[in-house]
Amino acid sequence: MKKYTAEQIKIFLKAMDNLATTRCEIILIGGSAAALAYNVIETTQDIDSWNNVDQIKEAYEKAKVSTGFNIPFGKVSVGDGPYNFEDRLIDFEPAVFKNLQVRVPEVMDLILMKTVRGYEHDLNAIEQMIKTQKVSLEKLTEKQH
Repeated sequence: MKKYTAEQIKIFLKAMDNLATTRCEIILIGGSAAALAYNVIETTQDIDSWNNVDQIKEAYEKAKVSTGFNIPFGKVSVGDGPYNFEDRLIDFEPAVFKNLQVRVPEVMDLILMKTVRGYEHDLNAIEQMIKTQKVSLEKLTEKQH
């Protein structure tokens, strides 16, 4: 399966944004979130959303044609996130998008989400996020009140 860079994913999302006829929130998780928001250089095969994105299916199909990128995109069938991670979501480049609200888990929540899967590429992404975002063990294990 083809892999896509952060730049290709951003181009694709911007095309979807331009083609969307309605506002839509996309909560990116997985490799696409790690690449876009946290500078993980590992490429990804798809764009995983935590939430349902059926309302922009038409924009998605048109973006595949306009960009030439056939990036699989949709709600994950199985996923687990830290308690109340939705309360800590971060807007990704809100000034860039007019119809899409692209959100990502904060870095420690995404690290924990990637830990659950634990494939080699997930562990590589975790290592890169820890280094590039300067995540300490103390911060990662800090109790939330």
